[in-house]
Amino acid sequence: MHAALASSRECEFLIPDDATVSEGEWVLAIFEVEGGRATAAAAKAATGSAGVCLRFEPRDWQRLREFSAAQLAPATDHAPSPPSDAQFDEEPPTTRPSAIMSMQQAIQGRLTSILVVDADAETPEMVSVMLEAVGLQVETVPSGEQALEALRRRAFGLVLTDWNLPGMSGLELCQRLRRDQRWALLPVLFLTGNNAHQDMMQAFAAGADDYVVKPFRASELGARIFALLRRARLTASVT
Repeated sequence: MHAALASSRECEFLIPDDATVSEGEWVLAIFEVEGGRATAAAAKAATGSAGVCLRFEPRDWQRLREFSAAQLAPATDHAPSPPSDAQFDEEPPTTRPSAIMSMQQAIQGRLTSILVVDADAETPEMVSVMLEAVGLQVETVPSGEQALEALRRRAFGLVLTDWNLPGMSGLELCQRLRRDQRWALLPVLFLTGNNAHQDMMQAFAAGADDYVVKPFRASELGARIFALLRRARLTASVT
């Protein structure tokens, strides 16, 4: 999230002094930017030129670039323009992960309910099996309107939504959540077949916390969900 993002194919961040991570261990890193928005990425601890660091895959490195650009762009009523490399030359609000944890640490804690919004029956079923296997509770609905009804009935720790929904789109759902004080800080993760760069940028500009493209790797999706849940718990513990 600094100038190196514009030119490097692989991201490396030095591990904070207060984090205990072993060489070769996979961890989750949560990045926060001004305004309380955050995203997460999995990385492997490796020895770099300056010591033990987190090494990200090029795909996640690019996603962090796009997230950073979306947060730095001014809010408008129009779709944001694709980011230019010049946008990454400014020093960011945060230049290292604000929280690091092992995969095992990420799934510890109280039961959390996840709301999955997807009109395709196959994806919610797959996600439900994966999350329920680690003790999370999952409710699935096929539309944005039904998602709002579910949110009014009970509390959820995270909303996982497709972009393409009958009636209200996933983007419109995210915008509605961010305009309502009850759900303004509720983590929202897009899981969608929309792989266009512009769609991803619009989602982050609307307030999305993360964006995963179908078809997805179960381990990657799980890591991002756990990271968002962990970040929400950390935020709640200090407020």
